[in-house]
Amino acid sequence: MARNMTKDSAIQSHATGDGGASNGPLPALPTDNNDGISDIFPKNLPKPAIRTELPALSERIEVTQQLLYCNRLILDAQSTSSPTATAASERPIGEPANEPQVGETERAWITAIGQDPIQQDRLRSLVTMVVEAFIKDIFKVSAIIAEVVILGPILDRDTYRTLLSCFISKFEQVTILDVALLQGLVQLIECASPGYIEDDDLTKTLTVLRRCLEGMHKTPSEYLYQITIAISRLLDVMVNGMVKDVNRTNDHQPLVMALTELKASADPILQFQVNYTLQASRYIPDDESTLQAVLRFGGGVAMAVSGVGGVCKLDPANLLSSLSVLHQAAMQTFKGTKSVLEGMKESQKDSSGTMQSLLEGLRAGTKYEWYLVLLAARAIVRDGRLADFNEIVCKANCRDDRDFQLGVCQILGELAVDPLWDSFTRRRATDFLGALCKATPGWKHHPEVKEWIVVILTQLSELSDGVIKDHALVVLQDCAAEDVVVKPVAMVPYPLNSRLPLPESSPLLARVQDITHLELYLHRLRQQRLEESSLGIYIPPMAKANLQARDDDLFPLLEKVQEFLASERQVMLVLGDSGAGKSTFNLELERTLWNDYKDHGPIPLFINLAFIDNPAHDLIEKQLQFLNFSEDQIRELKLQSRLVLICDGYDESQLKVNIHSTNQFNQPGQWKVKIVISCRTQYLGKDYRSRFQPQSVDRYQRTATNLFQEAVVAPFSKKQIEDYVTRYVPLEPRLWLVDDYIRMLTTVPKLIELVSNPFLLTLALEALPVVVEPHQDFLTVRVTRVQLYDTFVVHWLDVNKRRLDSSTLSAKDRVVFDRLLEAGFTSMGIDYSIRLALAIFDKQDRNPVIHYVQLKDKNTWKAEFFGQDPEVRLLQESSPLTRSGSRFQFLHRSILEYFFSRTIYDPAVINDDTGDTTSSTGQVVDTNCPLFQRNLLEDPSIIQFLCERVCPDPNFERQLRTIVDQSKTNATASFAATNAISILVKAGVSFHGADLRGVKIPGADLSDGQFDSAQLQGADLTGVSLARSWLRQANMSGAQLEGIRFGELPYLELKMAIASCVYSPSGKTLAIAMTDGSFELYETTNWSRTHELKGHTKGIRECAFSPDGQRIVSGGWDNVVRLWDATNGEALLAMEGHTEGVLSVAFSPCSKHIVSGGGDKTVRLWDSRTGDVVFVLKGHTREVLSIQYSADGRRLISTGQEDTIRFWDPTTGEPGVIWRPMPEKGHNAVFTPDGRLVAFCYRAGHMVLWDTASSGEVGLTLRGHTGYVTGIALSPNGQWIASASNDYTVKLWDASTGVLISSLTSQTQSMAMVVFSPDGLQLAVGGRDGKMRLWDVNTSLLSVEVQGRHLGQVQRLAYSLDGQAILTLSGRVVQRWEPTTGAQGSISFEFPDILSIGANEFPPDGNQFVNGTRDTFAQTIAFSMDTHRPREHPMQVDIATYSPCCRWLAFSFSGNTFRLRDVQNTDQEHILLELEGGPGGTVSGAAFSRTGHQLAAASWRGIIWLFDPETRELLITKTLVQERVLVLTYSPDGQQLALGTDTSVYLWDLKSDEPGVKLKGHSGMVGCIAYSPCGQWLASGSGDETVRLWQRQSEEQESWSCAAVVRRFYGSVEDVVWNPVVPMEFVTTSKDGSVRQWRVSSNGNGSNVVVKMTWGSNLSLLCAESLVSEVAIGLDPMNRKLLVQCGAIDSPLEKLEVEE
Repeated sequence: MARNMTKDSAIQSHATGDGGASNGPLPALPTDNNDGISDIFPKNLPKPAIRTELPALSERIEVTQQLLYCNRLILDAQSTSSPTATAASERPIGEPANEPQVGETERAWITAIGQDPIQQDRLRSLVTMVVEAFIKDIFKVSAIIAEVVILGPILDRDTYRTLLSCFISKFEQVTILDVALLQGLVQLIECASPGYIEDDDLTKTLTVLRRCLEGMHKTPSEYLYQITIAISRLLDVMVNGMVKDVNRTNDHQPLVMALTELKASADPILQFQVNYTLQASRYIPDDESTLQAVLRFGGGVAMAVSGVGGVCKLDPANLLSSLSVLHQAAMQTFKGTKSVLEGMKESQKDSSGTMQSLLEGLRAGTKYEWYLVLLAARAIVRDGRLADFNEIVCKANCRDDRDFQLGVCQILGELAVDPLWDSFTRRRATDFLGALCKATPGWKHHPEVKEWIVVILTQLSELSDGVIKDHALVVLQDCAAEDVVVKPVAMVPYPLNSRLPLPESSPLLARVQDITHLELYLHRLRQQRLEESSLGIYIPPMAKANLQARDDDLFPLLEKVQEFLASERQVMLVLGDSGAGKSTFNLELERTLWNDYKDHGPIPLFINLAFIDNPAHDLIEKQLQFLNFSEDQIRELKLQSRLVLICDGYDESQLKVNIHSTNQFNQPGQWKVKIVISCRTQYLGKDYRSRFQPQSVDRYQRTATNLFQEAVVAPFSKKQIEDYVTRYVPLEPRLWLVDDYIRMLTTVPKLIELVSNPFLLTLALEALPVVVEPHQDFLTVRVTRVQLYDTFVVHWLDVNKRRLDSSTLSAKDRVVFDRLLEAGFTSMGIDYSIRLALAIFDKQDRNPVIHYVQLKDKNTWKAEFFGQDPEVRLLQESSPLTRSGSRFQFLHRSILEYFFSRTIYDPAVINDDTGDTTSSTGQVVDTNCPLFQRNLLEDPSIIQFLCERVCPDPNFERQLRTIVDQSKTNATASFAATNAISILVKAGVSFHGADLRGVKIPGADLSDGQFDSAQLQGADLTGVSLARSWLRQANMSGAQLEGIRFGELPYLELKMAIASCVYSPSGKTLAIAMTDGSFELYETTNWSRTHELKGHTKGIRECAFSPDGQRIVSGGWDNVVRLWDATNGEALLAMEGHTEGVLSVAFSPCSKHIVSGGGDKTVRLWDSRTGDVVFVLKGHTREVLSIQYSADGRRLISTGQEDTIRFWDPTTGEPGVIWRPMPEKGHNAVFTPDGRLVAFCYRAGHMVLWDTASSGEVGLTLRGHTGYVTGIALSPNGQWIASASNDYTVKLWDASTGVLISSLTSQTQSMAMVVFSPDGLQLAVGGRDGKMRLWDVNTSLLSVEVQGRHLGQVQRLAYSLDGQAILTLSGRVVQRWEPTTGAQGSISFEFPDILSIGANEFPPDGNQFVNGTRDTFAQTIAFSMDTHRPREHPMQVDIATYSPCCRWLAFSFSGNTFRLRDVQNTDQEHILLELEGGPGGTVSGAAFSRTGHQLAAASWRGIIWLFDPETRELLITKTLVQERVLVLTYSPDGQQLALGTDTSVYLWDLKSDEPGVKLKGHSGMVGCIAYSPCGQWLASGSGDETVRLWQRQSEEQESWSCAAVVRRFYGSVEDVVWNPVVPMEFVTTSKDGSVRQWRVSSNGNGSNVVVKMTWGSNLSLLCAESLVSEVAIGLDPMNRKLLVQCGAIDSPLEKLEVEE
């Protein structure tokens, strides 16, 4: 293809005539004298168009015509393939559908370009850039005018209108007529697509041209010709477009006058042009094109679109037939529309002139049909329909009209001179002129017409185009032979060109070709990113709303992010554990956004924050510079574009700041962005949201919580894991099939939970075949996270070792490689990565990205790992690293942390021959390792890796314990001891009874630790976190406790039930009002009482601080509103007026007013300075329960007992809207801080958020309370909602999602109200028990994560006969526990949801579990410990118990029938009892004797039955008078029954008629009792949340005493079981979800009994029962009070009550 095309070589005519050869001899003209011109144009042709050679896709565009042609092909292809083509592809006015034919070459090019959106955008961008270059050019010379105008038909609307505006403006400015500018303006208007031009554009242009005409000398000249032609062509467009906005007085009449002056010209051509223009001007006012009217009256087809564009869809014969009745049609139009027009005259001020002109014109016949025919003829010729034009010329009724003939000649002359037509067609047009010049039959001859033809032919003969020039000379000669008089009729050459000449050069295009357009650059970036975005296996992640949301309340993360992008929010935080798939999701999000990207739309920008130096400032600029954007492009993007920042790895960049704020995003003049930012959950602290929430743009720079959103990536579900495995297996040849992987993942204990982490799943699939290969019993396989990393790393290095071994290495590299093999390639590779990880932490402060440039860094520490030394290079290329240019990093952040953890403890020795790893039991932790130098608590993931080393490697645990012990005598070991004990606690190692006296562990994290009876005397516990730790009976005497954190605050105990409380705006004071009228103020720094306010004679209902905190208002049942001085407690005002109790009070935001609502159904507005009533607002029909101002003070909201919410205008007292939310009873409504929502609480236990902007549209509904909601509060930042209830709980909710975050309990009393502190960090909750509880909000939030791991209520437990296992039932889950450590074992089974649990029982052999159900299709399920599969039997049971031999199963059927079944033969079932119905007549418990020879059953009525299981004989019946028997059990010797009742335990010698011993002490129902194997001890558990240990004192007199009471259960004790093998050891379960093992010790005579915990699970609350903290150092008063309230003893601490 030619590289530099000339105009002639680049441009081809697309219209071809008969004969095909453009330069051959013409066929003879018709000889029929009656029809000499009827078929000069025998065929219609495609309309003329610019065609050029097509460039290759990436080739430079040489000329503007080529750019036009390429874009036209693209637009036409789009318009034909899509029913909704863009406006730019619609055909211009006057260019109807008669498109050129597309050849094979064009079709191939269109197909190729259609698959390359970047090249399409490049071509479109070049068009825009050419226009922009033209507009910027000061000198609008003819060359660039011609270049830009030809692009008009392919411009989009905005670009077109900008260009048109430029032309009009420039034309207004010129003082001398610029012909090129004039022609360009008109040509640009003629080529406009529908909808591009507005009426005002045309009228404005017409005014400019008219003024130009008025100022021009009337002597015929080229300028006068040009201006009249331009006006006529403009009017043609206006007629076709039905323009109605031409003002007769200002535009129409002056134009007519200016044209009329020219009619006197002696130049007949000028006269014709004037007549044509006048005719066009007379048709403008019609509301439909007259051409359309003629067609309608003549029976033609109605035009689908306005303008001449519709003509080409019509048959010319129809047009001619319509024109034959023009006069009749005109008269009909006049008659039929007269009344309408006259009516319009009356309604339009300026219409009288135009309407009268039309009426008169139609009547007088001054609107001639020849104009309409010429108008149609021009359109038809432009469309290439020359045969139709030929027919119209020959058959038109007006063909004898002189002006019509002059117009036809003009059209033919323009056609002959137009180079877009092929030469054959142009010569035919010349012949047509010659034929008209001769004596043509049926054609009336006018001298002026012949003279005009001669002028045209003469001009054609003077063209530079030799073919047309020569042919015109021949025709002239023929005319002369016919004795045609040839004389000039025009004083100057008449302009025949209907359009500007095609540009001979392309200066604008050449200028912009070298400029990289921003959108083009963006599309190149798009293509690059899409090509790089291969993610391998991608499983769409699910997520939950926040860290506190339920794990089952999930949504597709991508959908939530797309909702965020479509919202007004600005920042979305995506949280997740390490390896949760955050980065993978971010890349997929980027790919999705780039796929959906449209020009000028939001630009996705993926940023690896760790790659950016100081992302806190100039973040976007740095990333764009990295992507090679120029400074100009960056500035343009900042000014014009919106970005979606996908910021990956906030944690990896070690950021601590809010990058949205520090980069000033979305501030005036700054970057306009939305941010999706990801971060590991472990990296963040309590108040993490402040690092991400945007700040509002007001002068207060407040946090805008409504602009923030978050989501937490959820672990993979089983279905997602299966999908991943299904895609993973076919990627390469593998030994295992999909089913093999799935079977192992589900069989190996707890593995399915482990691989719910996507990154661990990828490691597990690589490592699993190696891990399980040595094992025969997969149930014994233990797979941990760190083990997966161990196996993966060895596998990675082994693969690379084999790769290098089989590669062609240089001689030098081969020598080095052999040396590495000799030293142990795998171990050397691990050592390399460990050293690199340590260097990253030491040299780069954890930043995982190493930037290494050889010339720059060859003498730095980086060269040790990335230099040119062959050994370094081979190890670097074989290690699990990834490279991007000069940047290196580990494959995943967690791999970096894994290797760093191995700098502290490296347990494995690698056998390079086999690849096996063996434990290194003799390794000692190096005192120079990071354990002694770095605070590992800052890196939770490293702590986790080390925690997982503890359990399988006792040596590591021993070393950590040794380090802790060393700190007792070696102060330098304290740093390491802090790390060591934190690791041990996080690993689940308990320190019950441990000797920790004098340890130095400042700052350690001992949260959730177990320190029952631990000795901590003299220990340095400065700054230690003991949140939710078990400290029962621990001794902290003399310990350093400064800054210690227990995660809780002490409660205040007051003398009466609390009615209301409120913080001062500063948060320094808390006001508490009580139900007896007491009113007290407390200082929140030490919770000491500062003032007591006296004045109310009855209980106070509510109180409120003024916004400045200087005053307090209160309202009570004494009907008085009282105002107090908050600084000294003095009474200021007593406002009387309510006739019933004052139920609610509030200050206005300006402090000038107080509002109150009362039982008298009124709302009163008071002047806070004088106490005068301002308004009494009436409307409620019952008591006003609550009232509140909106934050801006413009609205009041009140809630009535009649269940309405009313809005008021506090400035006028006028009522506003009334909501009647629900038929349910409600009582309190509060505004959210931003005033957008109203939260309304209902007595039924739920709350609803209502949208104030939509007049009460229902929003979120918050359900969870089981009792009356007594109070509701919103956090100051609007993020949380707290609710108090008489169900004894306070619940914390996410205000944006309605998700329940946390539930806090008071244990025994209902909550009356709740309020947030001004900083949102504390919750104050008032209870009816007189206690003001204070909760730390962040601790409450974090505790949910811990609670999420709990089993829930544990109903039953059992030891195996050998004491080697403990089984528990919690809800539907059976779990196995290791008795020595409390670790969860391999067996775990969950019953189906369809079962409603009734009874449950573990058999003595521990191999089966019976679970009775109460369902319609109920079953008893025996769970096999061997097969882990349930066996089902058709049975419906409430109570069940096994015999010791496991042969018999006794159970209660529906509570009224007691049966015995032989389990070994299920067909044998016997009814032992059939009881009378009712609650007192049902079986409440059953038990077998230790030998199995007796079976006892008891009822709620206190009746006990004894049976012989073998004979089914009833042996005896006993009755415990006036007691309900809840549970019973046999003594080991079978001679005694222990009976649990409502509050007591009875011991009944079976030989006696009455119980011999009654054990008293419990205050709740005794639900479980158990004898020790020796029979000397009895443990009883009760609903009073205690276990009592009873000891036999004398067998002769059967005397028992309570030896110990075990407290601090946070729910009723559900079961207690003694260890059958280990003496004096028992296990308890509780409704609080805990499983605890205890050991009893005493001296020889049984005195000084001590019960110590050996281990416990699910201990989620702080326990300090009997903790000793005497002479503790640095314990602040708040924590002292907390410990006392938790049961600490033997210390001179303050009493429980608040001092008066």
